[in-house]
Amino acid sequence: MGSIQDPAVFLAARRASLAQFIVAQVHGVPVEELRKPTRGRPHVARARQISIHLARRVFDLNHRQLALEFGRDRSTVHHACCLIEGMRRQNDQFDSTLTWMETLLRRAAGMPQ
Repeated sequence: MGSIQDPAVFLAARRASLAQFIVAQVHGVPVEELRKPTRGRPHVARARQISIHLARRVFDLNHRQLALEFGRDRSTVHHACCLIEGMRRQNDQFDSTLTWMETLLRRAAGMPQ
């Protein structure tokens, strides 16, 4: 993928970390829990899946980048994205919450709305 000096790798890492931080704050989960290699408790796993989904949707990171930054397999990243997208379609309140979190993430990253 590239070395740490590679600007694209550095930017992907920063953006993934920002997604983890925002989701951790909103869900009341320590960011360290999201970064653990184990699945963790169900609410931690769900917060991690949301972080992955938001990083994909807001920053357009591909599954390979997300797998690297979240310490997961690409199939796990794919599953997380599909799962959260399905939950958004089924639950308007959940969708609204994630839309709000996307806005927070864009603002925190200095991106246009």
